[in-house]
Amino acid sequence: MMQGALRGLYGFVLAPLFLGIGAAQAGGLDQDILGVWQTAHGHSYIRIYDKDGGYFGQSVVHPTDSVQQARAAGQPQILAHFLSQRPGVWSHGTIYDPDNKTHFQGILTLLSPDRLKVYGYVGLQWLGGETIWTKVHGREGKWNPYGQDG
Repeated sequence: MMQGALRGLYGFVLAPLFLGIGAAQAGGLDQDILGVWQTAHGHSYIRIYDKDGGYFGQSVVHPTDSVQQARAAGQPQILAHFLSQRPGVWSHGTIYDPDNKTHFQGILTLLSPDRLKVYGYVGLQWLGGETIWTKVHGREGKWNPYGQDG
């Protein structure tokens, strides 16, 4: 009986500790998605930023461009309203394909700190396609919503 009580006490004391660590890791993963990503074909850059609790992605001409500079240059918003579902996964957002001028529902999955799976679908999740984006590092990929000059 004493062992059962101790097991319950350990669960009561240690579970919040592990949950706290998990939450801290999840917060870290949420930050890992921020920055500049190069699309699969290497022709485009998307700056992912957080706004009002959601994650958005703005097409930028150069990796050092700010969101404001890209908008002023007429670059489209590619990702909108993605919400963190669990560590490393964001969903309930939309993806814009500027080539076809089409919007898709989407799921973003961080495969590693440098690889992001972008999955788009219409209606049913199993009717879609995916691509892998690569994170841009160095000065070009440094997260600064106002560009290099801040």
